Amino acid sequence: MTASPPRVMQLVSNLQIGGAQEVVRTLAGNLSRLGCFVVVCAFEDGPLREGIERLGVRVEILPRRRHPVTSPLRFIGEMLQIRRALAEIVAKYRIDVVQTHLLRSLDFLALSLRRENGPQVFWTFHNALFDLRADHLSRHKWLLGPKRAAHHLLYRLGSRRVDGIVAVSEDVKKSILETIRGIPPAKVSVILNCVELSRYGGRAARSVLRRGLGFGETEHLMALVATFKRQKGHRVLIEAAAALAPQFPHLRLLLVGDGELRDELQARVRELNLEGCIRFLGLRRDVPEILSACDSFILPSLWEGLPMALVEAMACGLPVIATDVSGTRQVMVPGETGMLIAPGDAQEIVQAVSELLADPFRGKVMGLAARQRVETLFSARKQAREYVALFERANQRSEKSPGFSPKSETSDSLS
Repeated sequence: MTASPPRVMQLVSNLQIGGAQEVVRTLAGNLSRLGCFVVVCAFEDGPLREGIERLGVRVEILPRRRHPVTSPLRFIGEMLQIRRALAEIVAKYRIDVVQTHLLRSLDFLALSLRRENGPQVFWTFHNALFDLRADHLSRHKWLLGPKRAAHHLLYRLGSRRVDGIVAVSEDVKKSILETIRGIPPAKVSVILNCVELSRYGGRAARSVLRRGLGFGETEHLMALVATFKRQKGHRVLIEAAAALAPQFPHLRLLLVGDGELRDELQARVRELNLEGCIRFLGLRRDVPEILSACDSFILPSLWEGLPMALVEAMACGLPVIATDVSGTRQVMVPGETGMLIAPGDAQEIVQAVSELLADPFRGKVMGLAARQRVETLFSARKQAREYVALFERANQRSEKSPGFSPKSETSDSLS
């Protein structure tokens, strides 16, 4: 029998705007261009659905999880309902591969779909600190220890059955193997998150875009695209801005995103009288255009996996300042594509921004090198090929079927 491309389900927690969700959108589109049938399933609808469907990819919304494990009867009933919905979609679309993103405990529900003649299952880890944290529990904080131990045990046992685990950077792979003792290293593959290059770097309308945001050519626009949560380090950046604003009155920090810390961060900006320096742009669907209108990018994260916002900024030819956390060294080259600083250190932010603003020519050179690095290492076409090759290798090991392989790319493949 002739081999055919795999039929793939991308299973993600929600379709809100976020780094991992953008990875799912990009990967789904490029797998489709390789000839794969793709359906994206999520437990919560969101603004990315429109963009995914525009690529010709099906979207299915699953029942949401509402009941905690402390209500065991409701919890079990809910899990069975979700599993039935997943199984129906697998059967409806004759799915060969289920790939999960950002699911945590629901990874194991997806794994239950793997049976004889059932789909392959792959777990994808996007963060180096993927372990259960206190902020993941809205109630019953005393359950953190027992739930974390249960997660470790389940992942250790599940790793023997799952077809593969994907880490989005070498640092994430290292963290997986160090955190969950007993996972076979051969089960963990590294496939870098990538971007569609054609969406980034168009700077022809830069002046128009800047005017649309309310800025001229004299201001230096430095962007941060990130969810407003502790991980992303907004608080440290705001403290650094208090020292930078008097020295560089032309500096404007554009904060793109939303999240649980928004009110607190806005209050701190007002308290420090930084409204003229810091602009909150909210959730935006035109991030590539905003980045193209900017002069530089900063990512003060306290931890990461492989930061997609950093890749996107470099794809736009921006010099970057980023903290030395998981994944950033795999994305950027310190001194060549940008500057690397210690996490949580406002003074280092002040120093790096001051150096960048003092030497605009160096910034332009680093921006060109950043774009070139993304073109070489972070093409979404390359990422999709690596995933299909991974699925094919696992299929051959399991000896399930005659196999599947991607058809030849057409000339209009996504980059």
